[in-house]
Amino acid sequence: MNKYQDAFEKASLCCLCTDTAEEAHEYLDILKELVDKAAPKKPHHFVHERYTRYYCPKCSKRLKKSWSACPICTTMIDWSDE
Repeated sequence: MNKYQDAFEKASLCCLCTDTAEEAHEYLDILKELVDKAAPKKPHHFVHERYTRYYCPKCSKRLKKSWSACPICTTMIDWSDE
C-alpha cells in the first residue's frame, strides 16, 4: 500500500473534529484523487496480427512499453502481465 492509500484509509476512519463535515469531505475528495493518480493502471491495448499498441487508460495517448507514466496526463502505468 502506498502512502496516499494509507493516509486516505486513516482519514476515512477518523473524525476530523477541527473541520466541518463539508470541509472534511473536501479533504477526502482531494486525497482520493491523489490516491487514484498514484495507483498504476493497466494500459488499454489494441492487438493487430503483427503488432500490439498500448494506450493510456485515462487520456488515450499512445504509449511505449518503456514508459512508466503517460507523458500527457502523468497516469502511472502498470506493465505487469503485458
